[in-house]
Amino acid sequence: MKAPDTMPPHHARSRAWLLLLLVALLLGGMAWGLSHVYQEREQRYRHQIEGSLQAVNQLQLRAVTDWRARRMAEAAALTQDSLFARAVAQWRGAPSSLQQAALRERLTILMEQVRYTAAYLVDAQGRLLLDAQGAATGQLPEPEQQALQLALAQARPVVVELRRDPAFAFAFYGLIAPLFDGTRALGAVWLLVDARATLYPLLETWPNHSPTAESVLVQRSGDEVVSLSPLPLRGSESGALRLPLVQGGRDPMAMAATGVRGAFYAHDYRGQEVLAVASAVADSPWLLLSKVDVGDAFTDAQRREWLGLSLFVSLGLLSLGLVVLLWQWRAWRRERALKRELERNLRWLDNAQKAATVGYFTYETRSEAFVMSRMASAIFGLPDEGRMSLRQWMTMLHPDESVQTLRIHGQAMMERTPLRTQYRILRHGDRQERWVEVWGEYSQASENEPLLMTGTVQDITERKHTEEQLARYRTALEAQVRLDPLTQVANRLALHEAVTQEWSRAQREGQPLALVMIDVDHFKAYNDSYGHVAGDQCLQQVATAMSALLGRAGDLLARYGGEEFAVLLPGADAPAAMAVALRLQDAVRQLALPHRGSACCDSVTLSMGVTSLQAAHYPGADAAQALFQQADAALYTAKQTGRNRVVLFGADCMQALHS
Repeated sequence: MKAPDTMPPHHARSRAWLLLLLVALLLGGMAWGLSHVYQEREQRYRHQIEGSLQAVNQLQLRAVTDWRARRMAEAAALTQDSLFARAVAQWRGAPSSLQQAALRERLTILMEQVRYTAAYLVDAQGRLLLDAQGAATGQLPEPEQQALQLALAQARPVVVELRRDPAFAFAFYGLIAPLFDGTRALGAVWLLVDARATLYPLLETWPNHSPTAESVLVQRSGDEVVSLSPLPLRGSESGALRLPLVQGGRDPMAMAATGVRGAFYAHDYRGQEVLAVASAVADSPWLLLSKVDVGDAFTDAQRREWLGLSLFVSLGLLSLGLVVLLWQWRAWRRERALKRELERNLRWLDNAQKAATVGYFTYETRSEAFVMSRMASAIFGLPDEGRMSLRQWMTMLHPDESVQTLRIHGQAMMERTPLRTQYRILRHGDRQERWVEVWGEYSQASENEPLLMTGTVQDITERKHTEEQLARYRTALEAQVRLDPLTQVANRLALHEAVTQEWSRAQREGQPLALVMIDVDHFKAYNDSYGHVAGDQCLQQVATAMSALLGRAGDLLARYGGEEFAVLLPGADAPAAMAVALRLQDAVRQLALPHRGSACCDSVTLSMGVTSLQAAHYPGADAAQALFQQADAALYTAKQTGRNRVVLFGADCMQALHS
């Protein structure tokens, strides 16, 4: 019997259904696989957007934290400045225009160079005494009064947090820096900062492309959360935004105030869905909230991808080949969209780095190479390719600090400890000297992975220049405090400090120490005859003549008070001190300054008392009192025996010493 040429109809139908089933299963599997791939890419894209927002938030957080730390460090420097406190005490004890001018100059430097809006000197009761323009009146507001009492009790600066006061047209941040003369409280310096000038701009490091992005400082106040900085999206509305803390509320400010941190989704005060990042500002009640509308962050590319996937699956039902082609086309478009978004995010971060002058870098120990952002490359003077070898970095280190810098980096790498250091570099290309601050942390994913350091680098050259200017001012102020303004020789304070220092040296080296006390004879009669202006000129000429004769290192001429001078002669015994005193007397006599009121001569003359102590005779003692007592006794004897003479301390002076 012959076999049939064709299969039975039911077999053909079975094969067709099987083929259709296989095609459907294949297309369904492809659709599931494509959906899975899409979800992974969407999740990756979402993480990129969230990471970009977190990076901007951390940059702003770092800037705000450093801003607060710098203000506190500046206030602490004032509290620790014993010279400034001594100048304040002298001015409070015996006010003078010169002392007031010096204090006003210090307050002016704080306002102009450190960018404080106002600086006041207040007493321990909170009364305003002085500002940069002159005398001040009034009383500290109540919050500052409380801060003053706390600062004086704890002997450290106290912050007056950001607030508005009816007396000021702006929100301000304040600090109370207490001043002490030894253990005695003198008062404090009240420093005010206009938040609009230095603080709020730190929150504007947002990419310009996003019209809905904003950052705001907030603070919890009881059952409310209050905005401390402007909200640009509020438009013309003024004043702080206050929102109640409702349990389960979806406003990002309220969520941050109730403890939510990191990236999260919420609905803000406009009712818009936003992506937000909240961080706590260290050592403060502040919270930093950065947010952007979800519709702005996740662009129409996301919706187009969903539409494309649906179209792709629908078309795949018609043809397997068309589905594959469409999938490839959509994948290419998706990659392009993600690439554009990634590039846009990188531009956001680059703009934020430029605003903060902070660059990012990664160092891989295996390849000994740095991978850097454009800002980090600019700080080191390198092209924008973003790479720098270890050898290239070492050639930029300043010769005076290269050994210490390498030691600090090596120790951090071996111990896996966070790195924070400052050092100088000679920038690539122009070899310009710059100061940089580096933050970094070492990490290793596994034993087989290379050791990595990720961190930031910031150009702090301008900050260092400001610190140097303040140091120079401190030196100038220190010199001014120890200088007699009339004669331009050392004053009484400088003399006493020199006696203490030289006596310690004399004890160590076994050397003598001599002191000459000098009095201009009948100087009151000189003022009565010629006037006080002529009297001042006379003292200036006398001081100049005596200064010209003191050529030894360590010899010190000081105005002791009124018409009295003193000369400190380290290493001089009694004969040597007498010889110097006689030369000083002769130098003034040769000036031939007329003095018709003198009872001993027709020109200006000097009476001198001389003493010299041997350190070996006073082991472990302070010779200041003995030096001044003996020199005064010798001077008294010189004046009692007719003036215009030099007397060496001896037995004939003992009666004056004990009288």
